[in-house]
Amino acid sequence: MYADLVLMNGKIVTVDPEERIAEAVAVKFGRILEVGSDGDIKPLIGSGTVVVDLEGMTVLPGFIDTHGHLFSSGIGLGHIDCSEEAGVRSIRDIQERITERAKRTPKGGWIVGDKFDESKLAERRIPNRWDLDAAAPEHPVLLSMVGGHIYVANSRALEVKGITRETPDPLPGGRFERDPVTGELTGIIYERAVDLVRPEPSYEEVLEGIRRMSREYVSAGITCFYDSYITGREVRAYLELRGRGGAPPEGEVGYASRYPPRAGEDGDIGSPRPRG
Repeated sequence: MYADLVLMNGKIVTVDPEERIAEAVAVKFGRILEVGSDGDIKPLIGSGTVVVDLEGMTVLPGFIDTHGHLFSSGIGLGHIDCSEEAGVRSIRDIQERITERAKRTPKGGWIVGDKFDESKLAERRIPNRWDLDAAAPEHPVLLSMVGGHIYVANSRALEVKGITRETPDPLPGGRFERDPVTGELTGIIYERAVDLVRPEPSYEEVLEGIRRMSREYVSAGITCFYDSYITGREVRAYLELRGRGGAPPEGEVGYASRYPPRAGEDGDIGSPRPRG
């Protein structure tokens, strides 16, 4: 049997019990056929084998992300980047990005942004709902702070979701910040309270999120992951894309559900078995 692909003249980190560093590796049908010296692998080279001279470069096994949020992170790639690295230095910068996104978002469509850091903003404070209202009064807007534990919603977002000053803080965990004098919601949201405000992505958005992040994972050498906060709908999306050969473009995908759906929910798919 000849290999489809042979990598030679390199440092192949095997992570086997002996911690061997081999010279070459042969691959067949996307799986490792043999690892050893260049001499060991040469007999597996046929006329159709692709041979790559590594010129001393190192090959590592694929990485495993043992706790991730792949589909939601993939959806997040389409959000407004409000980080300092993206050039955001003030609340005004955030407002400008929201206003620009609003111009190409249908009226009433959600605008979502991520990764703002109040410690890096000129104002040294978390923006409030009135700041966001000034940027996009006719669109529901939701921003998340770096770390993902604090959020800000504008007035339209709170209205769409039916959140008022009388809405109790959800338990366990989470609260809506209120002005200490007037009791009015400031739009700042802590922890799990955001579950009452966060827009539900469509099935197509879930599919696209998986596609996007799968490409990112593969490009970084991550060949297995565990998505730790999914329901039956996301399981169906993973299985659909796997059937099409699209999750991810290369490599194996593992997935797990921390909160499997109850019987009868989301097609009664239940929690899938992790794959390596």
